[in-house]
Amino acid sequence: MPRSISIIGWSTIIFSIIIILTELLSLLSNPMQQLNAIFSMFPQARIGMESMKNLLRYNLLWSIYSVIYFTVVLGGAIQFVRFHAIGRKILEIACWIGIVNACIDTLISYIFWKKMQTALSAVMGTMGISPGQINPLGIITIFVGFFLWVIPCVGMILYLRNPRIKAAME
Repeated sequence: MPRSISIIGWSTIIFSIIIILTELLSLLSNPMQQLNAIFSMFPQARIGMESMKNLLRYNLLWSIYSVIYFTVVLGGAIQFVRFHAIGRKILEIACWIGIVNACIDTLISYIFWKKMQTALSAVMGTMGISPGQINPLGIITIFVGFFLWVIPCVGMILYLRNPRIKAAME
């Protein structure tokens, strides 16, 4: 039996648990309180309030989805380390969904980023920070996030389709 199955499987289990816990903590926080505090200190920043609320709603939905997605990945990884073929299949499907996630999240994040430029400029301007220092950071983060989804998913798909791994699962 390939040792890589244990390494990949346990790494996926640990990573999934970390993501699930992180997203659950995110769901317990209330960013609207923090946002209202900023707006009370900088009233002129209210221009972008609706964009910020939309972004927070999206983050809430993404956190809920992430908990569900990584719970399925966790289940697949547990079956994978037990050498059950269903675990390999679940992980492969999860990777394909991960690639779709990357595309959808990148598109939505880019749309939000474009809409948020006015809001960020207003908020940062009131804090004495030049918006030019912030604008490129958003687009860089979006593309880094895309590759952080796609590269592991493609690598995992290639690994899971390896004939040795398939044979070990049968």
